[in-house]
Amino acid sequence: MIIETLSCDICGQKEPYSINPIHEHPELELGGVPLNIWTPEYTFQTDQKLQIDNTKRGIKRFHQLLPIELDEKVCSNEGNTPLIRMGEFYLKDESSNPTGSFKDRGIAALVSEAYYHGIQKIAIPSTGNAAISLGYYCNRVGIETVVFIPVNTPAEKVRQIRKNSEIIIDLDLIESYEHFFRFCKENKEVQNGFPANNVAYIQGLKTTAYEIFMQLGNRVPDYVLVPVGSGGNMVGLYYGFKDLKEIGVTEKMPHLISVQIIGGDPITVGYETNQHKKLVVLKGLPNSKAEAIISDTCFNYFKILKILNETKGQAISVSDDDIDKIGSQDNLEYSSRAVFPVFNQLQKKLSPLGCVVLLGTGSNK
Repeated sequence: MIIETLSCDICGQKEPYSINPIHEHPELELGGVPLNIWTPEYTFQTDQKLQIDNTKRGIKRFHQLLPIELDEKVCSNEGNTPLIRMGEFYLKDESSNPTGSFKDRGIAALVSEAYYHGIQKIAIPSTGNAAISLGYYCNRVGIETVVFIPVNTPAEKVRQIRKNSEIIIDLDLIESYEHFFRFCKENKEVQNGFPANNVAYIQGLKTTAYEIFMQLGNRVPDYVLVPVGSGGNMVGLYYGFKDLKEIGVTEKMPHLISVQIIGGDPITVGYETNQHKKLVVLKGLPNSKAEAIISDTCFNYFKILKILNETKGQAISVSDDDIDKIGSQDNLEYSSRAVFPVFNQLQKKLSPLGCVVLLGTGSNK
């Protein structure tokens, strides 16, 4: 099974799958940074089942459901993370991935595709976790990496990034994005690995949905709460649960709940004001320790608004004060902990919720 075509969400144009799609919508770029406009199209076998190949490791265990090239030299022990029962909800704890973040699933897929196509150098912008992951996986197969990070990136993350990558530091994340895209356009030999709109990356993230389904005894939860920054994780989860429905192992989709920080929450603003056709771009972002889920906009904005509508989900924002009041789960990075106060809000409004999974996206390293 392979990705046959890429379909543009904006105008419907299709083109053969490649790691460097040609079709663009410049009117939707922000400072030269494009949104994710692509939906991959692929066809499952008529007798496709949810199978794990335990002779493989990492996300390659699910290679029969992933229509991309996965290389065993790249894949490590990403995935297979615990689903922990915590009273009235489950926590899918992604902190046990090789570099401590859910991004390892997607980056393993992204680097596998790049390695298959002979790429020798990859660049990305990051707040830290994606850069750490990219360096780790590229180092496994000798691919050089350049990462663009904002000056406020935590010192410990900078130290880890520096182990495997060349670092370029910018004043803030927006400048890192814009600097990165200029760099890639000026240096054609460098592969643009921007995770938020990388098809292979999002395919790798689907595996979280497969695991949740199996760990719950082959059932789909009622709700999944997802911290959202650039939005790739929510899109990957949606694709994963949709795959399960497509191959006939379930007829159910979960309600997907996006979680952001008040004042830096373009998805919540767009959801609450019903802005499905116009991209929300915020100004004057507040200071927050949840740097991974605070942003002026979202590069999967239109996809996520559509996902929330289709799954009858919600977009909910909280403050740092809300997170601090929880006072638990210190093993998770601060941004991940935002799901806990959101669960409390949902429980008050919609109780009983049924089966709820909270996504703990990374470790507090």
